[in-house]
Amino acid sequence: MTTHKSNDRKMLSPYPFCIRFFTEMKALGVKEVIISPGSRNTPLVLSAHSVGLTTKVLIDERTAGFYALGNAKKNGTPCILVCTSGTASANYLPAVIEANHAGVPMIICSADRPPEQRQWGAGQTIDQVNLYGPNVRWSYDLPVAAEVDEMFARSIAVRSWERSVHGKGPVHLNWPFREPLEPNTEINLPEATVKPFEASIDNLPSGRRLKELAQKHEKGLIIVGPNDLPNNVIQQICNFSKSASWPIISDPGSQMRGGSFKDSPNIITTGEIICSSERFLHRLEQAEIIINVGLTPTSKSYKNWLIKNPPVQQILVAPGTDWNDPANQVTEILEGNPFYVFSESATQIRPKSEWLSEWSNADALAVSTIRNSIKMEESEVSAIYSARMGIVDTTTIVLSNSMVIRDAELAFLNEGKAFRTITNRGANGIDGIISTSIGVAHASVGKTLTVVGDVAATHDLGGFLAAKRLETDLTVVIFDNGGGGIFSFLPISRTIETEVFEKFYETPPHAQIPEILNAAGISVEAPQTSFELTKAVTEGLDEGGLKVIWYQTNSKATEQTFQKLRENFNNELLG
Repeated sequence: MTTHKSNDRKMLSPYPFCIRFFTEMKALGVKEVIISPGSRNTPLVLSAHSVGLTTKVLIDERTAGFYALGNAKKNGTPCILVCTSGTASANYLPAVIEANHAGVPMIICSADRPPEQRQWGAGQTIDQVNLYGPNVRWSYDLPVAAEVDEMFARSIAVRSWERSVHGKGPVHLNWPFREPLEPNTEINLPEATVKPFEASIDNLPSGRRLKELAQKHEKGLIIVGPNDLPNNVIQQICNFSKSASWPIISDPGSQMRGGSFKDSPNIITTGEIICSSERFLHRLEQAEIIINVGLTPTSKSYKNWLIKNPPVQQILVAPGTDWNDPANQVTEILEGNPFYVFSESATQIRPKSEWLSEWSNADALAVSTIRNSIKMEESEVSAIYSARMGIVDTTTIVLSNSMVIRDAELAFLNEGKAFRTITNRGANGIDGIISTSIGVAHASVGKTLTVVGDVAATHDLGGFLAAKRLETDLTVVIFDNGGGGIFSFLPISRTIETEVFEKFYETPPHAQIPEILNAAGISVEAPQTSFELTKAVTEGLDEGGLKVIWYQTNSKATEQTFQKLRENFNNELLG
């Protein structure tokens, strides 16, 4: 590392170093750089532009962070986020937290003042070193770019790629720059010296271990949480399930619901209803072993059942996500690509199983109960079912958290057209859903549909503006139930005064969302029935561009639907 006297600093340029960094990043596989405007990040901005990377400008760093999150969730490749110094980089934090817990690659390049200007009151200067704490796979405060050999940038690029892509999470690079920030000579573009590389993902010992467990235990369950797993991995899990005769409880974000796997008989889509039935669980023998794949499932009744009835063994298959063991029951972990963990499925381990029959019969009964409810009652469950029925093949559905994901838990059955789901279930926040969807849409070949509640939509109004600015092909359905409808399911809704509950928990936004979006030049359609909702979704996806559909729902009716579904399922069990 070479240093220079202070009076030589103004003659030095950061551009060779920055150009080298982006050149190598492009060679490794980075495709997009998401820029939020400023001055201190000028060397990063012009360098990214000069090497021919796709650059998009998003004014709001919070929106930019969630865009990068959604884009990487869809295609597995990190975007590079570039911002100026000061509070700009702090606005990435919610997206960084989600990327950390969900195992999503992301690379943040924050511009900064040089060391001699920090902690001395210089404008737009905060302590950016280790800004994201434990939420990143690697954090590095670079030397001043103009004062080190440009080939050091190659090392930075390779390590950032490895820690983000193979470490499955965010990386933070803090870049101090001295003025002048503009290029003082012609920018020369070097040849890349690195090539894309893969980490070893073969984990055959884990595959053999899982086969041994399946041979030993008949009463096994496979739980697949809201993971962004490719179809070949899902098929491998289905093959293993068939070989072992173990049922699969699938989350609505598991990629296992819908047309692609409707012929896989062991997939259980109604775990929320089944696991809430004391009548069913009472006659069910204790599970001997449970295999959890990735993130924790959404279903609350499943999690409650697990706490009351822990299995003898619980195995966590962790494809780079957080350590997901909220009940503290995991006895063993199998790391690596699930494709190899579930690889021992060629031979039939167990041709028949009463255990599997119990679960499959209950699932068929619960599916029938849900279908009857959807036909008979108007609620958010029937609404999200209707929205899904409007999709075209290969649509990606982005599901918001809070009430929407729970509506999908019931309504997304193993039927209909093929689709994939994107959920922010790492930290489970409602922020940035629209911005995440923009990233998904720009990384997708097919269409993108987002379903979001009114509070989450209000929380990310800036995302709608960004979607329009970037000419995004995105259809958004907003369920407006007058606030946080999910809180009506909690005991607090029945133990305090209505006015107090509404003020502190339901928190109706009192935002006229259609009028707000119309003022921004975004048209909004407002269907009145489930049939009209399905039609509006189909037309929105067919026409392309940014389409917003506003649909009023009733949180009390939805709460009653959930309760009736459980009661009707129990009654059917008696019959």
